Formats: sequence, C-alpha cells, structure tokens
Amino acid sequence: IRATPVLELYEPGVRFRKGLETLIREAATARVAPADVDAFVVTAPSLEQADAWLSSAGTSNGFGLAARLEQVGADMLVKALGEGSPLDAHVCKPEDVEILRTYVHNLTGMDAAWEAFYPDPEADALERLLHQLAGWVLTVEYVHDLRRAPHDENLRRLKGLSAPLVKSSRDLVAQLRRDHPDAYVRTADEVEGFLAAELAAMSPEDLGHVDTFREEENRILAGAVEALSTGEWSKAKAWWEARQGESSFWLQRDQLRRWAWSLVGEAAEFGETLARHHKAFAGARSLDEAAERYANGAFEVDRAHRRFEQRRLERLESRLPHYGALREVATGLRRAHRAWADQLCSDFAALCKEHGFLPSAELRQRNLFEQVVHPLTLAGEKVAVFLIDAFRYEMATELVEELKGAGTVVDLKPRLAELPTITSVGMNVLAPVSKGERLEVAGIFQGFKTGEFTVRSPADRARAMGTRSAGKPALLLNLSDLCEASTNSLTKAVKSHSLVVVHSREIDDAGEANVGLPTFESTLRQIKAAWHHLQLAGVKNCVFTADHGFLLQDETTASRPFGTKRTPQRRHVLDEHPREEAGMVNVSVSSLGYEGLSGYLLLRNDTAVFTTGTAGATFVHGGNSPQERVIPVLTITRQRTEQAGNAEYAVEVEAQRDILGLHCARVRIGFAKGTTTSLGFAATSAIAVALRVPDRSDINVVYKDKRGPGELKLGRLELPVSETWTELFFGLEGPSDERVRVEVYHPDKLERVRSAAPDQWYSVSGTSVPVRSQDAKTPTVPPPAPAGWAMTIEDEGIRRVFVHIEKHGAITEPEVTHMLGSPRAFRRFSARLEDHLPKLPFIVRIEMADGGKRYVKEGER
Repeated sequence: IRATPVLELYEPGVRFRKGLETLIREAATARVAPADVDAFVVTAPSLEQADAWLSSAGTSNGFGLAARLEQVGADMLVKALGEGSPLDAHVCKPEDVEILRTYVHNLTGMDAAWEAFYPDPEADALERLLHQLAGWVLTVEYVHDLRRAPHDENLRRLKGLSAPLVKSSRDLVAQLRRDHPDAYVRTADEVEGFLAAELAAMSPEDLGHVDTFREEENRILAGAVEALSTGEWSKAKAWWEARQGESSFWLQRDQLRRWAWSLVGEAAEFGETLARHHKAFAGARSLDEAAERYANGAFEVDRAHRRFEQRRLERLESRLPHYGALREVATGLRRAHRAWADQLCSDFAALCKEHGFLPSAELRQRNLFEQVVHPLTLAGEKVAVFLIDAFRYEMATELVEELKGAGTVVDLKPRLAELPTITSVGMNVLAPVSKGERLEVAGIFQGFKTGEFTVRSPADRARAMGTRSAGKPALLLNLSDLCEASTNSLTKAVKSHSLVVVHSREIDDAGEANVGLPTFESTLRQIKAAWHHLQLAGVKNCVFTADHGFLLQDETTASRPFGTKRTPQRRHVLDEHPREEAGMVNVSVSSLGYEGLSGYLLLRNDTAVFTTGTAGATFVHGGNSPQERVIPVLTITRQRTEQAGNAEYAVEVEAQRDILGLHCARVRIGFAKGTTTSLGFAATSAIAVALRVPDRSDINVVYKDKRGPGELKLGRLELPVSETWTELFFGLEGPSDERVRVEVYHPDKLERVRSAAPDQWYSVSGTSVPVRSQDAKTPTVPPPAPAGWAMTIEDEGIRRVFVHIEKHGAITEPEVTHMLGSPRAFRRFSARLEDHLPKLPFIVRIEMADGGKRYVKEGER
C-alpha cells in the first residue's frame, strides 16, 4: 500500500476489523454444530488455532449428500421450501435425513427442542424436517425483529441465537420471499396459525420493520389508523415511512392495503403540518408580515390539505381495510383545517381593520407588472408572463423544485391580490392600468380603464402589457395550445415579439365545474411543460402569477344568509352602507384606491360563504382570506437557452388483466430501436409519460397507483430509462359507459419519445357530470368502433365470430360451431373467451338459450 497511490485513500480512511469470535462463528456456520462452536470460542483460541480447528471439523469425504450440502446447501433448502423439493433425489435413506438435519442445525441453529415444539407427525421424515425448518427460520426473523422479548418461553430462547445463525435464517427467509412468493405466503400463514397465541399478545409498538407474518401488517396498519384518530401524527408517519418502496412483502401483494397506507401517510403529514403552524399569524403587526409568514411556512398547511383531499378522492373507498375509521380521520382533519383556516382568516381580518386592507406598494398586485415584468423586458431578452387563473400560492411552491436546474435561477415571492378576489379584478389589474396608486374601475368590477381603452379580456391585457414594454401588443398564447405547439412553430411565433403573455383558465374552470381536485396536478404539469417549450423557443425569462387563490369546500363549510340569495356573491357583498355585523368586516371602495365606483365591500372574517342561489363548487374565492389573497410571483431566469436532447426514446406497453376493478398496464421506456442512442451521462434520467384516449378529450384518465420503478406526480408517471417494467393502475371516466383504446405518450414533449398503445379495449365508467373539455366539438356520445379493430385477433375463424357479433348483435352456439368448423374448436373458443374480450371495442355477455350458449353484444337483446 505504501508504494502505491492507495496510501492516500488508506491514511484518512477507517479500517473495519472483525472480532476473532465473530469471525470464527461466521466461518463455522453450516459446518460445525453451534454447541461445538460455543465450546471452542470459550477457550480464547488464536487465529492459527481457529484455522486448524475449523479445517479438521469441516473435513468431508468430498462426495455424497454432505459434500453437496456444503457446496449449495442453502439454495437447495430454499428450493425445497419453495415450489418443489430438489432434495428428494438426494435424501433417500434415514441416514440422509440425519445428514440433512445436522446441516440444518449447523446452518440455522434449529434443534431438537424446536422439533418437539413444532411437530408434524403425519408427514414423512423429509417433509417434516422441511416443515419444521420453515417454522424455525420465520420465527427467528419475527423474534429478532421484535422490540421486546416474546411472551412464549419456547420463542424467548431464540433471542440467544448467535448473530451468524440469525443471519443465515433471515437470509433463507428473504430468498424464499423473493424467489417463491406464493410458497412464502402459504408457509407464513401456516406458521402464523401455529403462533396465534403469541401474535395475539403483541401490540403495534412491539413490532419492528419486517412484517414476517400477515398479522403483523394488520396490527401495524390498525395501530397507525388508531394513532391518527388520537392525533399521534409522528407515530403514524414513522410506520408509514417504514413501509415505503419494496420494504413490505404483504403490501406488494395487496393493492387496497397500499391505498390505505397512502392515506395514512398523507393524513399524518397533514396532521403534523397543522400542528406545526398552529397559530401562524400570532403577533403579526402588519399585512406585509402576515403575507411573509404565510409564504414562509403557513402555506404548507393548505398544500397538505389539497394533497390529502386529492388522495382521499382517489383512494378512500368502502373496500379499504379500516374504511370507517379512515373516513372519521378524514372528517376530523377537515374540521381541524376549517378551524385553523377560520382562525387565520380572523387574524388577517383584524390586521386589515387595524392597518388597512392594502399592503405596502411592494406587495400590491396592481404594481406587479411595473415592478417585476417591465424591468425584465428592458434587459433585451425575451420575457413570458403566465397569467394563471386561481393559481394559489401553495401550488406555485410545487413547481419550484420541478423547475430548478443547472443554469436556472428560480425566485418565488408573495403578493396580495386586490379585493374582491375575483377574476375580473385580479386578472385585469395585472396589466399596467394603475395611475399612481389609483385604479379607474369600469362598471361594477368589469375591468379597468387605461388611456383610450378598457382592459377586460386576455387580448386587452396582452395589448396593454406589450404597448407599455415593446410599443406593440404582446404575443398572446393559450396554455393548452402552447403545450401542443411544435418547437419550430413556436420559435417562429415568438421571433418578432419581446413579450409573450400566456393565459390559463384551467384551474379556475375545473374548480367551478366541480372537477378541480382530479385535474389540478395535470394543470401543473402543463405549466411546467409550457415553460420548457418557451425555453426551447428562445425565451429565457418567465414570470408566473395569478389573479387570486381559492378556498376548498367540503361539508365543514358554513353558509351564512345575507338579504336575499341574489344579494351577495359567495365571498363578498358590494353594499351602499358600511354594515357592522357579526362575522364580517367592511372596507370602502375608495380606500382601496378605486375610482368610478362607490360603496363598501362586506367580507367574511372567516371562511364561511354567503348563501346564494348558485350551487356550491369545489372551491370559492372573492373574499379576504390569505388563501384567496396571497398570490405567487414566480420568476425563472435561464442563463442560456435550453437545447432539445438528441436521443430518441420509445415507450413499450403491455396490457394486463384488471385488478380490483382497475385497469392495469405494464410500461417501460428505452432507447428507440434503429436510432443512435445517447451517451449515458447525456441521456435524461427520467421521462414523464401519461395515458390518453386519442381524439377523446372528454374522457379523463384517473391514475390510482403504480408498482415498480418511477414516481407518480403532477398527473403523470415519471419513469427511468430502463428495461424494468412498471405496473400502472388506472381508471377511465367519461360521459357514458363504453370501451376505448388508450395510448401511452410523452405529454410534456420535451424529449423525442415514440408513443405506444396496447392491443386492448378498456371500459369507461360513465358519469352523470360531463367531463370538462377544452374542445367544444368533443363528442358526447361514443363514436362507432373504428375499422380494423378485428385485425388484432390473429385467428381468422374467431375473428369472423366477433365481426358477426359486432354487425348483427348476437350469435348462437350452433352458429359459432359451424363458423369454426367443429365442436372441439367451439370448446377451445369458449375456454379462451376471456383472452379475446379485451381486444373488442364492445362488451359481450353470455346468455343460455335452448340450443346452448348465446353471445350477445351489450345493448342488444
């Protein structure tokens, strides 16, 4: 080492030295009986003596069962415990059983006392030995994962096993779980039944991180739900974190339990966050300080609330274990959040009454363009400003980490929206319309006058902004159109413009249509994708902001009457008089700097809504709560223009059978065949994919779960470029029940990715509420099955059968037999019917008739 550069690593490093006793025990495992090892190590031998002892003790004749076990004994045992017994050919005589018993004893420590405690008198000698070995190794793992000693004396002594014997036993269990999962389930359930009395005495706190038995997982989930109900958030969260990824064997086999655990995790995170920001505005002395406090931490409560509501909507259903208790937890968290939000709103209203409803000039929404956007345009680089309706502050924080990268500067700051927090005020005041600190109102909050025209529409905003900074109207783009545009066409479009205005109503439209929660993440994905597209087109500076935020609504929302139902808006009232009523604050329109309009705004000092004739939406806005007023100003600057990657990728997808009422598909991403692949260090680390029904934007894809590599977030699945498959579980919702094909594609269009579609038709769950669509021409009735669908069925005879059903609505058993040519062919068709049904664009049901079976197209008689 001294003569080589390794010395430089050796000197600052740490040498790992193993104790001689540990070394002896490890080397003697499976070769020497544990009692003989114990007797030898107490003599305190030297290394030379230990080496000579082990050489003499482990000497075999080089052939026969003993020699075979010495070479591959552990693997043989695992296979024997799994799907078959390779030992049958080697264990033929009673003495062979004894040789195997000795090996098992040396390898794992299983002894005669265990064999007497865990008998199997009806089995033959080999089967009984393997049965006892399975019970031993699973029990050893369980005992050594406990945080306390077992209650049963027969199990308590297992705590005294040496570390090498425990490791050997655990290795056998881990290999059995990995290589023979079905056999492990049968074995674990059998051993669990034998240890029922011991397992009945355990509590969730007793258990460690390895769920050897199914009942352990049951107890810990029950304990986690109980912890949530008593407000022990950190305890529930610790149990949830220990079961992330592939750590729990039982969760990998039970999707419903995974959903239950995901709800536990979100609830625990929500509860912890609520407790951490109990009184966020206590001691605040100004609106500016309150806004900063909200932006520096209190927003985390609203983000956790939204995330929990999204998971609740996706996964809380009656099939879940502990469904009733989880519902009560969700209701309790909703009430706790409502109380927190009411207190926050009340504290904020008190500050407004004391210091005025407008913050300092640096935090006023009306000054945002002049203070943030216009200075960026003076630097000579192209600037894009995103005006996103209802883009709440906490939603912007989700994008911060997503948009960070090498050479990119990301800055997020809060501002306070103007009152009332409605689109016609907040969106139009983002344009340069202020005169000093005054605003000339058009109509009753229908826009603002500036010079020779009134700003009240997206085109007006683009005109006002562009004229101020570039002497001509800015380029106006719609968010969805921007995401679909090619780089070449977008580059040409922005070439002659220094300012680009991107308008988005997706979040607000979804909230007003009661479909907000399922679509919020997909909209965030669109925003991120739009930014990348503009970067590729040469736009280096982007500003993301909003007109207002919102309050999510649920059964805890209070409704308060005010006059007739036509008098108030949901969160404010414009009145001629400054009414002093309980639960409300008032502010004169003139004190807000508005000209051309008189009167007073009456605002709730909590999160309640006024009773109106309009049915409630999933969210509301228009009031004075921090959730409605604190808006984001997210500025992103990239030092150099982003370049598109050169590698080309391809999606591979395979249809799987439905599981628990959910559709399932296996997906992976690799380099496209026939193309030059990218260097490993230059290729992207992960690529986003999503599902869609081609040409059917009225059908929503609901992502439920995934199993395997990748991460579900922002409404898509981020996959590594790998040969490993990921299972994606999803549902389809549309205006009517039907069957459709799906496509797996790259929604962000940031990389060159070839999409793929499985040869399967999936059922759509019809909903009473139409799915929101950007396309007014989207069909509301299922289109006819496309030509060529039958070519996915390889067998010509079977293809003719289903084409007949599609055309005529039904076919009888004699007709199928005649078409296929023989009764035997019909029997094969009948036996494999389930394999063909997923390839059909319609549903087939079977009826019994006088002549046998009758296959009928759904909807036909």
